[in-house]
Amino acid sequence: MSTEIFLPKVELATYEPSKFNNDLIKTTIVEHFKETGDSALETLVRMDAIAQLFDGVRSELREIVVDELAKYPGGKADVLGSEVTKIESGVKYIYDQDYAWTKLNNEVESLKYALKEREKMLRTINTPMVDPETGEMVHPAPRVSTTTFKISLKK
Repeated sequence: MSTEIFLPKVELATYEPSKFNNDLIKTTIVEHFKETGDSALETLVRMDAIAQLFDGVRSELREIVVDELAKYPGGKADVLGSEVTKIESGVKYIYDQDYAWTKLNNEVESLKYALKEREKMLRTINTPMVDPETGEMVHPAPRVSTTTFKISLKK
């Protein structure tokens, strides 16, 4: 009995980029594991490694692509039926030169600190207690989480 898993091969040079093709391949892969009961662990590790590879390539090519897009009208190019557009992202404003903003920000930061301290206390108590200042019942903060997984590639 062969343990080889037959999944669609995707060749980057010939892949037709579209949401439809992505959905089709995704559905094929997911259905394979649902129908066969094969372990998805190896496939997910490989896919995670490829995603990290693509993210790295994208990051390294960012400047080159932005420079190339500058040659197109409006910084917009049609490539393989997809639109690649030069955009501004991560826009930030610096407000600390304004006195009123600085004063309000200091108040907000003080309240954030007080809130964090309250959260720490609510995490540490195990049973309900009475707040000595207000007489109200204080209950421990319930802990909720989502079970998922993490992939750590070896160096």
